[in-house]
Amino acid sequence: MSVEVEVDLYSGRPNPRFNLPVAAEFERRLAGLPPATAGTDQVRDGLGYRGLRITGVGVGEVFVSGGVVEIRDPVGGVTRRTDPGRSLERWLINAASGQVPSGELDVIQDDLTH
Repeated sequence: MSVEVEVDLYSGRPNPRFNLPVAAEFERRLAGLPPATAGTDQVRDGLGYRGLRITGVGVGEVFVSGGVVEIRDPVGGVTRRTDPGRSLERWLINAASGQVPSGELDVIQDDLTH
């Protein structure tokens, strides 16, 4: 199964993408995240780095953004989980090393430190 990750970084030009070779590990990590509670922040919007969009997994499209994980299932349902310490997001960014230009990774790493 081919899992593609899009770095949602730009408006008006193509976003960087990379392949995730360990789909089972991603799905295991995703399943281990706690459900979001009412009032949990939404995924980011606006300019600059907004998060990571993952496609090609059995649960549907997944968006990982600043401690929030939004799962959009194939029939239109949406569920949210929390990503404590942004651990899933950090793991995905580490997987991008060598596949995404270093300047773009630097922008994301800077965001992860805030």
